[in-house]
Amino acid sequence: MWSALEWPATEHLVLREDGDGVRADGVIVALDGRPTRLAYAIDAGPDWTVRRLAVTPYGEPGVVLDRRPDGRWFDGSGAERAGLAGCVDVDIALTPFTNTLPIRRLGLALGESAGVRVVYVQVDRGLTADAVDQRYERLGPDTYRYSSGDFTADLTVDDDGLVTDYPDLWRRLT
Repeated sequence: MWSALEWPATEHLVLREDGDGVRADGVIVALDGRPTRLAYAIDAGPDWTVRRLAVTPYGEPGVVLDRRPDGRWFDGSGAERAGLAGCVDVDIALTPFTNTLPIRRLGLALGESAGVRVVYVQVDRGLTADAVDQRYERLGPDTYRYSSGDFTADLTVDDDGLVTDYPDLWRRLT
């Protein structure tokens, strides 16, 4: 569970991992001018490669995206999203959890860095999903530098790669 630092918001996450892969179910409740509730579900393989993403704002249409083994993405109606081809990870704008996906999948050694192409889901101006380039660098045993465009943050994580401190944005409670 995380608490936002700059606005009233809380996120609850249930994370399950077994031999078939990883399932993350999260809910973010926030007050951003009006009460907001956003639910998400992410299915990933045992290597943390995302297979399916569903993001649903309360009372509004959601986004469902499926990634095929060949790297192509399809929306909930079965239409191919060619602009997302090659993306392996997803990044939902409001949650610190999605930083865990590339952190776990990449398994960076100290001092290593890697660029990733992600499906970035923007939520504050309507739900959109676009390909975005990001970078992760492992600075220490529990610290990663995350960069996307002009934005950079040094994330503190636990032994499972879950963010415990996202400076100025989120802090894990439990």
